[in-house]
Amino acid sequence: RPERGQRSLMATDIVIRTGLDRLRYALLFEGILVVALSIALAMLFDRSLFETGALSITLSLVALAINFIYNYAFDKFDVKHGRVPTERTFGWRIVHALGFETTLVLVNLPVFMLWMVWSFWQALLFDVTAMAAIVVYTYFFTLAYDYLFPVAQPEAPFAGAPDSAPVA
Repeated sequence: RPERGQRSLMATDIVIRTGLDRLRYALLFEGILVVALSIALAMLFDRSLFETGALSITLSLVALAINFIYNYAFDKFDVKHGRVPTERTFGWRIVHALGFETTLVLVNLPVFMLWMVWSFWQALLFDVTAMAAIVVYTYFFTLAYDYLFPVAQPEAPFAGAPDSAPVA
């Protein structure tokens, strides 16, 4: 059920992002993140930018695959429940970002352990710390992306708005 002030559409009426739009989202998201992570890892752990860049690109390729699957499934879940994915509430955007990053932590933990030659606990501590920063990044990136690249929806009344008859 939509919150007051949100549009109320039938699940069959909601338009979601195309595959090309999802590709643009993922490439922009990951491109910015690869650069930032490469520099941060090189500075924090006194590693070469080449080494941290290679690690960042590897993590990015894994994240790209997960990104497509996760966001498609999340959008379908929204639609099934009558919500427009690009019009998520603050709380639902938080759930989206946390779910995505939790999935990545589980997948990336072994990669960090092997690549950086870290113990499970070192890798987990770094991964959770990085995840917390990336959750914030994901929230603001997705908010900006939805603003810059909205998906046109069919006209629908707003939830809680009184039905109005045409004025004669």
